[in-house]
Amino acid sequence: MPDPLDLALGLVTAASSASTARATADEVIAELRDQPAVAAVAVHVREPLSGRHVALASDGYPGPVLDHLGGPGFLVDDVGYRLLVTDPTRRARCWRDVESYTSTPSVREVFGPAGFCGGATARLVTRDGRWTGDLHVSSRTEGGPAPDVVAALHHAAPALAAAVDGTRWLGVLSTALAPGEAACLVPREGGPPHPLPGRVPLPVDPGLLAAVRARHRDEGDGAWFWRGPSGWYRVRLLAVAGGTLVTGRPADLPGGLSPRELEVLTLLAEGASNHALARLLGISERTAAHHVEHVLAKCGAPSRAAAAARAVRDGWRLLSG
Repeated sequence: MPDPLDLALGLVTAASSASTARATADEVIAELRDQPAVAAVAVHVREPLSGRHVALASDGYPGPVLDHLGGPGFLVDDVGYRLLVTDPTRRARCWRDVESYTSTPSVREVFGPAGFCGGATARLVTRDGRWTGDLHVSSRTEGGPAPDVVAALHHAAPALAAAVDGTRWLGVLSTALAPGEAACLVPREGGPPHPLPGRVPLPVDPGLLAAVRARHRDEGDGAWFWRGPSGWYRVRLLAVAGGTLVTGRPADLPGGLSPRELEVLTLLAEGASNHALARLLGISERTAAHHVEHVLAKCGAPSRAAAAARAVRDGWRLLSG
């Protein structure tokens, strides 16, 4: 059995050599699975947008155990995990460290029925105090995992916390955007938008948030035009972990289109007939036909299908709730 500092160094080295959080988790799991009496390892992370605690990678754990480790039954109610929260000077604890832990609901209802006789958890907190996830180790051997493994988890925890930090990619996204481009992150499951570090926030309202969630769910990544409080913006939607990155900059409507014509072109891209256009816009079919003629001319398109294709390809569509 290696010295705990040697094992901790091995964990940190494995984590630092990986290019992504998932690769970090895989490397850490492989390192720990080589240790005696270690039957299962999992890395859970906190998604920065949704706030959910999800399994990034695991080996040896059945689904119900992973669900428990990421749910309130463990994160809120488990007495051992509460000690990690209330006493952060000990970054890792095992069953032996918690009085009568084998009598707790976690063991009686989850770990025991899954065949585990021991376990340990390291709470992954960065040096500046941000909780980014948890590292779990379980054993099918009485008394496992060994004390040296638990000590190694304690020493490696801050470095591992930084390596799986879900907010790291926010800075990468920010530097990849064009100068002057405003941005925000819209959580998939509701809640207010999040600013992007180093970026002017995109002016948002409830209508934009609803439109982003609806459009991105139905159509995926793409470009659109949105009428903000101070004028028109060209916006892009891009899927990221837990939500949607929305970027935008002020822009004139393309091709000389009027706001009404942009609305017509958007509906054409959705396959609307003249009859449907008239009904949806509250106009006559004759007026709808005139709008279509003007839209085709401004798009340089010989047909409705060609105009629709350009609308999708070039982002000549209206983003509305």
